[in-house]
Amino acid sequence: MKHALRKTPSHLHLAYKYGEGSDSLIGRNFMLEVDGHTLTLTVDLTPNFHTRNKSASTYVDAINLAHNHHKLRYLQCTDNLVRTRLIRAWEQVANPRMRMCLDLGERGRFLYFVLPHSLFMGGVQLDVQQVLDSAAVLQSLEHSLEEH
Repeated sequence: MKHALRKTPSHLHLAYKYGEGSDSLIGRNFMLEVDGHTLTLTVDLTPNFHTRNKSASTYVDAINLAHNHHKLRYLQCTDNLVRTRLIRAWEQVANPRMRMCLDLGERGRFLYFVLPHSLFMGGVQLDVQQVLDSAAVLQSLEHSLEEH
């Protein structure tokens, strides 16, 4: 089953290993797919590349993510709508496991096992537990997204 958590843009905060971070990325089309015990959150990050100014912080941070996706430590979304809908879906699944797919369009799709938790000030943080870069996993995810 697939749920739309939010279609309009929302600001994201990413942190990488070794202290790097970015605050200017924008995500849209937050989609949650529930398949048994596995929840997969897909975030479209392609709007960050739709700029003429290639020195804009959104563009630079998106390029940095494409090159350093394997160093991602966590992603924060301070949007309470995403948080509420994610918690509601999480509570309906027994022994849930969560994956996060960051879609950068032609620059790649990156899949992670994540551990979500609510932030005190609102929103949600998704801590990366494991990077899943298997081509077979990404192809199966693409196939299931195309079916819906």
